[in-house]
Amino acid sequence: MMFVRFLMIAILLVGIGTTDVWAQNPLAEDLPTRKVDKKVKENKRGNFPAAKRIRYIYVKKGKKVLYGNPCAQQVTHSMGFEYGIEHRPEPGFTPWWRRFKTNTTTKTILFFTKGPWWKSTVNKKLSQCVQSSGDRRG
Repeated sequence: MMFVRFLMIAILLVGIGTTDVWAQNPLAEDLPTRKVDKKVKENKRGNFPAAKRIRYIYVKKGKKVLYGNPCAQQVTHSMGFEYGIEHRPEPGFTPWWRRFKTNTTTKTILFFTKGPWWKSTVNKKLSQCVQSSGDRRG
């Protein structure tokens, strides 16, 4: 028993002599900084990615819309839009021409940014989402 105590005291005394055991040594070498070019300002608005705006396409019937399916939401958001179901007329209901204007604007933007066959691309990806998740639509 005395030998174990003596061994423990010896280990502690040897450990006190070297600081590597008790604390980390500071690095002697210079680490590279994040800012490489001094002419470029880091916190400039142009250096941050632009926030992606999600546009809406309003539909009367939600048969082809997969609500709650994360795959479908990811597909439509990657294209830059989201389907919205038009509710029945209520007080404060937006007129049909506003829906028409919103849909036409969104579809025109998609035509020029994602190509003329954007709708068939979305439908193909949504059908893949249906098959992979087992979520059936009307």
